[in-house]
Amino acid sequence: AVVSTQSTGYIQQRIVGNFPHKSKPLKECQAYILNILRLSELVPSYFNDVIMIIIEKLVKIDVDISNSPPENTDDLFLFDKDSLRASEAETSEKLDVLLSDFILYMKENSSSSDTAPSLWCKVLLLSFNSHILKAHIPSNVPFVMFYFFNIHPDLRTVFLDYFWSVFADKNQPAVIRVSGMIYLTSFVNRSASVSKADFHNIMMVISNWCQSYIENNDTLTVKCNHTVFYAACQSLFYMFCYRHKEIFCSSGYKLFLDKIDFYSIVYCKLNPLRHCSPYILGMFNKLTSLYEIVTCQVVIERNSRMLLSSIQQFSNEDYPFKQCLLKSLCRFIEPCFRDMECSTEIGFRKYKISENFEDWDHVISDVSIALSPDFQSMSVGK
Repeated sequence: AVVSTQSTGYIQQRIVGNFPHKSKPLKECQAYILNILRLSELVPSYFNDVIMIIIEKLVKIDVDISNSPPENTDDLFLFDKDSLRASEAETSEKLDVLLSDFILYMKENSSSSDTAPSLWCKVLLLSFNSHILKAHIPSNVPFVMFYFFNIHPDLRTVFLDYFWSVFADKNQPAVIRVSGMIYLTSFVNRSASVSKADFHNIMMVISNWCQSYIENNDTLTVKCNHTVFYAACQSLFYMFCYRHKEIFCSSGYKLFLDKIDFYSIVYCKLNPLRHCSPYILGMFNKLTSLYEIVTCQVVIERNSRMLLSSIQQFSNEDYPFKQCLLKSLCRFIEPCFRDMECSTEIGFRKYKISENFEDWDHVISDVSIALSPDFQSMSVGK
């Protein structure tokens, strides 16, 4: 179809202007999205705009759900809790159906030709940069990108490179750089498509960046804003905790850990452990002590004795891709999802760890037994 430039602008305005409000019935929203997707097939020049408009509208719904009042909000501010919960549940269900429909369309359309995956990759990154990265981290829409780069694993490095470029760009505000690192970390941890080689490479890149930052800033006063550095350090610790089994299954793990050099990061004057999430810090302390990599307890105890005024800590809750709560969407995401695991061969038992700090105590105990010389000597004869 041939469409003039003037009419193109008009039609694009109409697509945005006529998009149903989130309060409209689900069927109306479904029909509208399906129709504009069909329009983008008839007029390929509309493809980018249509996809970006759909994602923008879904992000707005998602952020509204994420920002809904908590359960323990004072009754004075909630005149009708039951009505509010019902409305939120209805909106969540609507988002679930719309995201599932969109992912199903994306799955089929992005495999329709040799060039389709790269076209979808480009528009998804544009959408991510425009509507997701700069928003308060939405809980569900980012799973669209998560799913796409899992069903097209050859393009996953493009996604990873994009996140790293956002983080490494000194011209970006610190909050955007931190978001880039948070998404990079979560995708590396959670995505089943990220190979061990990719995981090792990314850890090495982050570690090298941290070492360089320390060399250039270690003598500066702690009053300087080192937010980006602390985000990178915590991400490095989190990746290690989440996928540590893969590191120690490798024959060259000692050389790899020597290059990562956790010691110089943990004991640098910028004191990244002080700004680390208690949850991630607890895991990192236990595992590095268990494997005798670095002793964090000395720094932790020293920090606990310090007069801590106002320090910025990154919560593990800040990381996206943590859990998919929408039922229909979950059916797409679950096969692509990597759970946190701490497994060891103890009579062929395998421990699958929930993200609960207390759950680590009994696991660390059993893993310690498995790593002890007595246990290993017993296992040799099997």
